[in-house]
Amino acid sequence: MIVSSIIIINYNTSKLTLQAIQSIEEKVVDFEKHEVIIVDNASNKEDFSALKIGLKNDFKISIQLIRSRINVGFGAGNMLGVQKAVGAYYVFMNSDVILIEDSVNIMIEFLKKSSNVAIVGCQAIDENGKKFKCFDYGLSLTTELFSHSFLHLLNPKKYPSRMLTSKEPTNVGAVPGSLFCCVAKDFDAVGGFDTNLFLYYEEKDLAFRIAKNLKKDIYSLPYSQYIHLKGKSTGTSQVIRNEMKIAQFYVIQKNLNSFSYLLFYFFQFIVFLIKSPFSKKNRAYLILLVKGISVAKSIKHAQKIIQI
Repeated sequence: MIVSSIIIINYNTSKLTLQAIQSIEEKVVDFEKHEVIIVDNASNKEDFSALKIGLKNDFKISIQLIRSRINVGFGAGNMLGVQKAVGAYYVFMNSDVILIEDSVNIMIEFLKKSSNVAIVGCQAIDENGKKFKCFDYGLSLTTELFSHSFLHLLNPKKYPSRMLTSKEPTNVGAVPGSLFCCVAKDFDAVGGFDTNLFLYYEEKDLAFRIAKNLKKDIYSLPYSQYIHLKGKSTGTSQVIRNEMKIAQFYVIQKNLNSFSYLLFYFFQFIVFLIKSPFSKKNRAYLILLVKGISVAKSIKHAQKIIQI
């Protein structure tokens, strides 16, 4: 019986993907009880060929490889993997993640003991051991309008530091998408990831819907660490930054009321208008708002079908 389905998106990151699988075999106890599903998101021929060759090595864990002819993004890519998954738990893992301990079974065991929890994440660190913020606040107008540091300063009890030092499981609003585990039946019950989102906010949107519709919690386990080679799987550019802003507006419009959306739009417009003379990035955001920010502007709609 397969306990969990570990889903990894590959997009021109074959070396990282193979490294991630290697770390699974090295660190996950009883890895034969888990399966790995790799979704190739229309990588170039060279990278996909390198991935296929690498998978012919002596990996003992069960591996499925799905080749998409379209780069459908993070959420939709993972949903392709979910359609093939048979595990009672889904583990979503970035290709630029390296396990340094058995975080997979640590998350699963926590979920088994916590019937009120649907999603759990761990603590990401970089190659040098520096911690990343290990959780996010829940989706609300307040958390989207104001910075996390400002909210923490304003009300540290309600908005604790995202740099957790606790060694205890912590109830949070959302966990990072680089590595987290979800109870399969809960994920399925809310329809999984919203495939309208190409990149960013998928896990925050998922957490909001699970908390609202299933009345279940999201937890972080700061005592379990993994390496995240942050940015290696996506890169950074103004196009990518615009995508994050598009996703943010979409998720707010979808999940919050119309007044909240209009207030957020007005607030962002004023902020970017003031900042635009001093920053190319903020000028780009202002142009995006003026032209009409929507998923219609997402790079998802610029994808082409590749030949295989």
